[in-house]
Amino acid sequence: MSASGAPMAGSKDDAAGPGKLPPELLANIHDRLEFLDRIAFATVFSESCVDVLSFPTPWLLLPCDKDKHPATAALFSLADRRAATVRAPDPALRDYKVLGSSHGWLATGDNQGQIHLVNPATGEQHALPDISTMGVFVPGNDRRRYFSVSFRRFLTARFGGGPPFEDSCWGAEGHGGVTYCGGDDMRTRFYRKVVLSIGRRPGRHAAMHILSESFGAPAFATAEDGGAWRVPRSREAIEDAIHHDGRFHSVSYSGLVEAWERDAESGAYTSAAVAPRMLTTGGEGMSSRKYLVAAPDGRLMVVVKNCTKERGYVWNKTWTCSFEVHVLSDDGQWKETRDIGDAALFVGLNNSLCVPKMSRPEINAGCVYYTDDQLWEAAVRKRNKDIKYRDDDDDDDDYVDIRPVGVYSLKDGTVKKIDALGPQIYRGFTPTPPVWITPSIP
Repeated sequence: MSASGAPMAGSKDDAAGPGKLPPELLANIHDRLEFLDRIAFATVFSESCVDVLSFPTPWLLLPCDKDKHPATAALFSLADRRAATVRAPDPALRDYKVLGSSHGWLATGDNQGQIHLVNPATGEQHALPDISTMGVFVPGNDRRRYFSVSFRRFLTARFGGGPPFEDSCWGAEGHGGVTYCGGDDMRTRFYRKVVLSIGRRPGRHAAMHILSESFGAPAFATAEDGGAWRVPRSREAIEDAIHHDGRFHSVSYSGLVEAWERDAESGAYTSAAVAPRMLTTGGEGMSSRKYLVAAPDGRLMVVVKNCTKERGYVWNKTWTCSFEVHVLSDDGQWKETRDIGDAALFVGLNNSLCVPKMSRPEINAGCVYYTDDQLWEAAVRKRNKDIKYRDDDDDDDDYVDIRPVGVYSLKDGTVKKIDALGPQIYRGFTPTPPVWITPSIP
């Protein structure tokens, strides 16, 4: 089926199917199609030609108005410089917040606090284990869609025993807890990010769920774990992660990069440092966010986003950002660089990417393509907009808010918007931030 809804010629059973046409010809046809038609084409010919029918330049999943268009989602192609509408499967892309984007699959949080996987290119979706299996909640409350985290349960899982709990901000005994009132509270204040292992089928994925900064711990779920989340022992507060070279790798808020291994017998994940701690300091009045990236040659990089701090609950129209790139060199030390070669970086809620420019005129080498990944702050700004609680006039039509998505040049330090997205996304207060995604066909 094409993007226009007309039946597409050819099927897997046709004489001119994938076994009859050379991959080079299929790739040539594929590259000439409109970008949604490429999905339909790749679906037909994916079994034997998956390597040539790829989507190497990331797309954007754009926020949609859930009240006006509840059954659709919008995808924007950097290569085609335009957006198109796709069907939004229920529940994964209905009243959702995106929590991660890995290898063509989105992890989304629904309004009941549960996490789903969905491939927006095909509409296929799967549920991840129920969040109540994490073992840190007070039993029973989740049935009323209230989630009460017991500090003692959480600290026992994270530190592998106790009390007493050393260096706990909640005290040595871990008394008390915090309650999240429904799914929206969970997905903006308890969840941080979901990262998937490499694999085209979600049933073979392992998932790493990074909790919010207040908790800082990861949780893992695999098909072998019988449908449950596990919180491993971890003294580092995890900020970001990727799946690289067959393992999950993470970077902590304090700059330590670790690799995670799963014990085949116990199913427990343990971590070990793979590099010395990287120390960075943001400028005065700035906050920072770190992203872990693997270069095409396998080297690890940490991308640091420095941005203007928000002023409480008031919309800050002076917001801006800058980026630093730190590369793990051959001598095992971190070195800052502003030269990433003929490549571009894509960071945000997605599995961070380093994409070679090669023959892709639509991307600029030496740039960081970013999206907003502060879910709670974005929700607050949207709420403030709705009640007109702002520090200035609502009618400033000339203002451009570059929080949602932009391009930062490492060479000259400038930040620019993507003009082809149109002005609406830069007026601020998007209901959920846009997300980079590299479409894939299972």
